[in-house]
Amino acid sequence: MMRYVFYFPLSVDPKLVAAAKKTAKDLGVTVLRTVAGSMLVEAEASEAALVAKALPGWQYSVESMTHRIPERTPLQRAREARQAT
Repeated sequence: MMRYVFYFPLSVDPKLVAAAKKTAKDLGVTVLRTVAGSMLVEAEASEAALVAKALPGWQYSVESMTHRIPERTPLQRAREARQAT
């Protein structure tokens, strides 16, 4: 199973998200979390497509978690240069 993020870009109405959550659960999808205008679900690709058809206006994509590695500060670079020599 994969995680998908469904989002409705035109509204953050809590009633709309609650209705979408109920629809997704009725289709057998596990809803992990809901936030204003979006919800995170766990489902197979075919199930996600069914949910997308049942929720007109909603868009979805595969959840992607990206991590940014912070750049070293000048002080850290200087320390590493001294240790290398």
